[in-house]
Amino acid sequence: MSAPATLLFPGQGTESVGMSAGWEAQGAWARTLEAAEAHTGYPLRRLMGQGPLEDLRFQRHAPCAVLAHSVGVFRAWREGGMPVPVAATGHSMGFYSALVAAGVVPLEAALDLLSAVEDLSEAAFAGRAMGMAYIIGVPELDVRQALLPRPGLALSNRNGQAQFTVSGPVDELEALVEALRPAAFKVGLLPVKHPLHGPHMAALLPAVARRMAACRPAEPAFPLISHFDGRWLRTGDEAWDDGLASVALPVDWLAVVATLRGLGAPLAECGHGNQLSGLTRWADRDLRVASLQAQPGASPAGPR
Repeated sequence: MSAPATLLFPGQGTESVGMSAGWEAQGAWARTLEAAEAHTGYPLRRLMGQGPLEDLRFQRHAPCAVLAHSVGVFRAWREGGMPVPVAATGHSMGFYSALVAAGVVPLEAALDLLSAVEDLSEAAFAGRAMGMAYIIGVPELDVRQALLPRPGLALSNRNGQAQFTVSGPVDELEALVEALRPAAFKVGLLPVKHPLHGPHMAALLPAVARRMAACRPAEPAFPLISHFDGRWLRTGDEAWDDGLASVALPVDWLAVVATLRGLGAPLAECGHGNQLSGLTRWADRDLRVASLQAQPGASPAGPR
């Protein structure tokens, strides 16, 4: 890309077998994946390239794969001459990729944060199956009304005018899915084992902060945008605090899109797939998001 852009980093759920194709020859990408594998002990490149998909989507593998790949893509494009971004944000754990890209924390710290959340979630929710559900095509008011008699569930992602996720106990999620199925375009459970971005995670935050206490954030090379409410995060402390708390805070992509609209800079998705291109178009048909999936040296995919 020749013009400075605002980068959008996708979250978990964008992983797929073959996502690393063509990237192995990119030095910056390969070094990033080597560092991630050395730190975690996970065979991320093999899982990305060969699968099987169920192993790639294993709860401990998928977020690390998405994080390492997205950061590797960013570093490869920067090494290839891409200008410093105007700003960056991320959807859900994609915000961790944005933190690393901006230099707020090293890759290893973001991987440690993923591990801390996973360890603490496994311990906290060992007695009951938890997860998330997606709802597409149902107005927000109707979703909120369906949640009123189900206080164990929480609206966790507001991805569009009629695109949401809900977190909580799996049995209650299944009941909600069946209740909304007749009115929904699509509805179902997500391949996530924890009630992310909801109040169930709030009790874990002090322990997460203790686990990450040794990490000292640096000032960002470019400003970040909170996926919680679309506000600007211009200091390292602000950005890192938002990252630590994000697992218990809902994602409001509509608020992010409002900030992006006001910024007026080109947009580019930095990672695998077109998750954020689609969500951004759902929120604002006038916005276009280019893709950095093509390796540097080839032109990035045009705006969608």
